[in-house]
Amino acid sequence: TKFLRITTRKSPCGEGTNSWEHLEMRIHKRVIDLVAPMDVVRSITTIQIDSSVQVEVTMN
Repeated sequence: TKFLRITTRKSPCGEGTNSWEHLEMRIHKRVIDLVAPMDVVRSITTIQIDSSVQVEVTMN
């Protein structure tokens, strides 16, 4: 899991008290090696996945 963190001032003008906002984004990567016939691979790749999930398929 990769953590990306940003610390920024809450106030848009930069004036006032020193109040800070901490933002974090987590990136999770999973690698699955699959040894299967081509028809099984086709049926797996037709599964509907949320658009926010990035999937990369490579065949050797």
